[in-house]
Amino acid sequence: MAGAASAKWEYLTIPETMQHELSALGMAGWELVGIGGTADERLLYLKRPGRTLRDRATAEQRRRYYESMGLDPDRSPARDEA
Repeated sequence: MAGAASAKWEYLTIPETMQHELSALGMAGWELVGIGGTADERLLYLKRPGRTLRDRATAEQRRRYYESMGLDPDRSPARDEA
């Protein structure tokens, strides 16, 4: 697997108090890979395959457009109509 050795990853750390967001994060490709932090503040560590510059720019442009229209950028109109 030559591609596996050159894989790029994105990482995200969120407080355990945001664990209710894990389902949505999973739908966005994030995978929980660890739990850490201190006894007072537990942290959840997530990763997902890195996106290309084209994918990141497109996602950011889409987010800005939907937010400018007062819409939730994380919801798909096609999925909501079904």
